[in-house]
Amino acid sequence: MKKLSIILGIALISAVTLFSCKDESGIYVEQLYTNAQKELAIKECLRTSADSAVSHLCVDDGFYSYHDADYRIDYDLLQASLFDTLENHGYGYLSDTLILRTNRLAESCGGQVLSALKTAIDSLTISDLDALVKGSPDAITRYFTLMKYTELKSAFQTPVSIRMSLYGVNATWNEMVQHYAQYTTTPLNFDIQNYIVEEMLDGILTEMTIEEGLIRTDSTHRSEKTKMLGE
Repeated sequence: MKKLSIILGIALISAVTLFSCKDESGIYVEQLYTNAQKELAIKECLRTSADSAVSHLCVDDGFYSYHDADYRIDYDLLQASLFDTLENHGYGYLSDTLILRTNRLAESCGGQVLSALKTAIDSLTISDLDALVKGSPDAITRYFTLMKYTELKSAFQTPVSIRMSLYGVNATWNEMVQHYAQYTTTPLNFDIQNYIVEEMLDGILTEMTIEEGLIRTDSTHRSEKTKMLGE
C-alpha cells in the first residue's frame, strides 16, 4: 500500500508538471531553453529566412517575375512624370528597358546580398530574447529590420553601383533623362541608385518575414535549432 501511494504521488506530480508545460503563457519555453539556445534559434531563423529570400529573388526572373511579379522593381514613383512623358513622345520602350535591366541587376546580386545579411545577423545584439521567441509571426524579422536596415542599405550600395554600369541601367537612365528634358522644364529629382537599393532590400526583408511565419507555423520549415519557435 505504501508503494502504491508513492507511485500515485509521483503520477500526480507528473500530471501537474505536464499540465504546466501546456501553459500558453510561454513560461514553458522560457524555462526549458537557455538564453544561448534562444539566441541561436533567433539567428538561425534569420539565416534560414535570408537563404530562402535570396533563393527566391536573386535568381533568373526572381525580382522580375517571382510570385506574380510582386517584387518587380517598376519605378512606380516615376510613372506619372518621366514614364508618361516618354510614352507620349515615342520613347516608352526605354521605360520597359530600364525596368528589365534593373531587375536583372538585382537578381545578380545574390552572393553579396546573402553575405551582407549574414554579417548583419552574426553581429545582431538582442536585448529581449523571450519577446522575440514568443512574439508575433514576424517579430524576429521586424527586430532585425529595425536594428540593421541602415547597415544593410549601406552594404548593398557597392554591388548595385557596379552593376548599374554592367547591366546598362546608367546608360538607359541617362538617355531617358535627356529625352525628358527636351519636353518639359519640370525638374526630375530622383536618386535612382538609392531607389534600387531600397526596393531590393525591402523585397528581401518581406520574403524573410514570410519565411519566419512558416518557421513558426510549419514544422517542415523548422530545424532542431529553431523548433522552440513553434512551441
